[in-house]
Amino acid sequence: MSSEVYAPVEGLEIESARAMHVLRWLNLLGGVAVWGCLDLSTPGRKFYTPATLTDGTPSPRPHWSATQTPERIITDATGIDVVDRYEVKRIRITVRKGPYGMRWQLTDHSSKRLKAALAEVGEEATYTFEGNEAIIQGVSYRIPLDRWLKENIHGKE
Repeated sequence: MSSEVYAPVEGLEIESARAMHVLRWLNLLGGVAVWGCLDLSTPGRKFYTPATLTDGTPSPRPHWSATQTPERIITDATGIDVVDRYEVKRIRITVRKGPYGMRWQLTDHSSKRLKAALAEVGEEATYTFEGNEAIIQGVSYRIPLDRWLKENIHGKE
């Protein structure tokens, strides 16, 4: 029911595949609750859920690391951007155990290569991991949710 966002943005950024879900939350469930993250190893992480459940009670925390209460509740579609990303390239990465052996982290060399690849793609570049590769993604389009609804055939049904 919840989703995660790692990009620190002013509004909320969602994939087009999630746009209709978020639109339902805006229209039927009181809006979109944006939760912060208490886990210091992922400071830019955000979670989003419907503001209320179907019975009208507030949504519970979506994850153990989410803040106790939402940072904000978005009730207007103009505060939400629909973003589609495309794969630019893949780079090989290597990982090592992090401090105290609790987490995996990129080696220094892989971290430098990833940062260089992100800088090459541009400001809105992101990445995901798949096996021993980092997939660098660029933005193909970004539009507000209300405009996406008008332009998208699925929104006209």
